[in-house]
Amino acid sequence: MSVFTSLGIGSGIDTKALIDGLVAAETSARKSPLTTRSTALDAQISALGQTRSALQGIATSLSNRVGSGALGLQPSTSDASTVGIDRFGTGPTAAFSAQLGIASLAAGQRLVAPSLASTAAPVGLGTLTIGFGRRNGNADGSFTFAAGTRPPVDIVIDAANNSLTGLRDAINAAGAPIAATIVGNAGSATLSIKARDGADWGFVISAAGDADIGRFSYTPGDPRMTLASSAADASLSLDGIAVTRDSNSITDLVPGTMLTLRKPGNAQLAATRDTAPLAATVADLAGTLTAMRGLIADFRKVATNTDPAGALAADPTARAMDQRITSLISAAIPEANGLRLRDLGVSISRTGEISYDATRLAALPANRIGDAETLLRTIAGPAQGKALRLQAIADLAAPATDGLAKRRQQVTDLIAKADTRLTMYRDQLTRQYAAMEQAVAASKAVGTALDQQVKAWYGTGNN
Repeated sequence: MSVFTSLGIGSGIDTKALIDGLVAAETSARKSPLTTRSTALDAQISALGQTRSALQGIATSLSNRVGSGALGLQPSTSDASTVGIDRFGTGPTAAFSAQLGIASLAAGQRLVAPSLASTAAPVGLGTLTIGFGRRNGNADGSFTFAAGTRPPVDIVIDAANNSLTGLRDAINAAGAPIAATIVGNAGSATLSIKARDGADWGFVISAAGDADIGRFSYTPGDPRMTLASSAADASLSLDGIAVTRDSNSITDLVPGTMLTLRKPGNAQLAATRDTAPLAATVADLAGTLTAMRGLIADFRKVATNTDPAGALAADPTARAMDQRITSLISAAIPEANGLRLRDLGVSISRTGEISYDATRLAALPANRIGDAETLLRTIAGPAQGKALRLQAIADLAAPATDGLAKRRQQVTDLIAKADTRLTMYRDQLTRQYAAMEQAVAASKAVGTALDQQVKAWYGTGNN
């Protein structure tokens, strides 16, 4: 008979229920405090994680906003159809106004080959060698060529790619600053080859192979392809100073901007600062910091008659994070020439609410607006060993969370040990009570046998 099925058969007592009660009492005494502690540690870890994540979110949002250039100097042009202007890198470093004149645009050399019947038509076998440099045209239509420093490129045509399509693909796969296209028409297909813009990116093509591939030659002595456009630099002037560039996209003429030349003409360029995005950003930052302090305050609240204590009620890290947020408002930022958030209209009341005063920012001298942008970029950027940065404040939670996680693991291990001990305790009680039941059952059996024997004796004597 099983030990468990023998419980209660001798004494008539529900010993299984008795064992369950004893084990439950032991569980309450040994395991329940550990479970309660584990739950509290989980709540602390979660609360610190939420706090850290919220601060990191504020830092990232502010960094993206500043990095977008919306707060900085905004470049503008009086004629966008002539020249486009955009921020480049961190944007202009100082306000400016300049007159731009465009005499001619940069262009790339383009050659057109004789038309073939179709894209599948064979082009001939051999090698086309493309060399790069300056092509100089003559009055009679001839030209000379001065090779540049870029090495020539060989385009090999064999039986595997002997077609107009194969030639186009081989040119485009060569990794050279040229692009080949095919223009189709009824009963014909024409190859066009264009190089990148700039006078130094002219090119010649020499052919070596059978007679058919020779039709793609373009050299001073054998120009069989047709010149559709010549390589040229852009010619322009900035405030009367003549310059040239080998591209219509220029990033090294006006600092912090990219100019896109669109047509010859004149335009006035400028960079000015719009303070409205800055004001909106500072106002939003004040609001999010108020919400941040509210979140921390909720986690740190003490127990009342109606509400339990917050998960971080006695946590020193949460208190330190809150204190650094308030300190951030009055901290002078060296990178911003000592400017403070308080100088931008951010203040903290006696009740702890962070607010924004637009009139304070409006009164900031114009020459400090750039410092305001730098201030916001700095506090949102990497900690770099500085305590008063949003990322640095968020990082305070990391070591504290690690410590809590270690303590939770220790409690988890103790719970596992307690479970093992409770299992052993149940087994011990089960064996003990099963033995008792068997003893009681054996005693009852002896009593029953004696009772039957006595009755038998009395019955015999009466006869």
